[in-house]
Amino acid sequence: MIEGKILYAFFELLRSGLWNSPINYSDNFPLSKQEWNTLYLLSINHTVDGIVFDGIQKLDHELQPPKDILINWLVRTEKIEQRNDWMNNILLDQVDFFKSQGLTPILLKGQGLADFYINAKRRSSGDIDWYFGDDAAYLSAKNTLQKNSFKIQETPGFSASFFWENCETEIHQRMFDIHNPLIRHYFKKIEESESENKSSFVINNKKVFRPSPISNLVQINLHILKHLLSFGIGMRQLCDSARAYVSLDKKYDKKLLHSLYRKIGVLKWINLLHLILVDKFGLPEEMLPFELNRRAEYSWMLNDILHAGNFGFHNEEYKLAENKTGKRAESKTRIFSNLLKYIKVAPQEAISFPIVHFYSRFSS
Repeated sequence: MIEGKILYAFFELLRSGLWNSPINYSDNFPLSKQEWNTLYLLSINHTVDGIVFDGIQKLDHELQPPKDILINWLVRTEKIEQRNDWMNNILLDQVDFFKSQGLTPILLKGQGLADFYINAKRRSSGDIDWYFGDDAAYLSAKNTLQKNSFKIQETPGFSASFFWENCETEIHQRMFDIHNPLIRHYFKKIEESESENKSSFVINNKKVFRPSPISNLVQINLHILKHLLSFGIGMRQLCDSARAYVSLDKKYDKKLLHSLYRKIGVLKWINLLHLILVDKFGLPEEMLPFELNRRAEYSWMLNDILHAGNFGFHNEEYKLAENKTGKRAESKTRIFSNLLKYIKVAPQEAISFPIVHFYSRFSS
């Protein structure tokens, strides 16, 4: 586990890139070449290398990484920007395609959050995620794709994936990663009422729809929990949450969001997430929907996130086995272990997740 000086420097640079803020030098700099290389790899493993690179620009020249590392970092950052442009063009083509079929796609996560950032193109992009509003529209989208010769792969969690010009794209039957079946009906009503408040943003002069502000925040944060309950999550998704809270401040009802978290049964877990966002990511505390409980201990969850990396693909315990087989190693053991860890802060979701995860494989 990376700790000490390198980790402090990492978060210092991440905060600087995330908020365009000055560097607090303290005792974290200078770093040796070996330390810079470790920090570089940590940034890549958590897909925040573009954001951390923005932070590096705030360092005095003599404190920046050695030239060879800096050049490699610059090249990676330029590729992040190019990929963002490429993905934006693809998602606009997809919007046109779905609209031509009478469907109104709503962009979830990923590219739909990039404009929350100061420098949108420095956010590493993953895949494209679409939601269509109800089961009938989801099935229509899936059937339309199949009729147009797209190969559809069913995935756990009531979703399906396909490739559009080599860009992985997912369509989702559900907007929220809520696994507790006892409250799904309640959240369907919330979703329906919030559909009138769905927001939009513009890419290359074209409007793209995304969820309402409150739906977006619930979706972003429950997505983090979902992956913590499975194989892990990286820092990029926590950056999304921090930037969303700032960008959407005063655009939603904070009391309603608080009550939604309570209804889901994740208030204790959300508090841990908020503590990490404030203490490690520099999120201003006044941007949160409710007051922090400072008595809670979050270091174990932060260590979980640091250890696993982006979607758990950099967990050293399983990395070698996964590279050999191309499949998740010891998946049942890992999911059960996470259930035991997270049941104390998100009991209903922790218990429901493995059941729904398994059931959804056979329910598409």
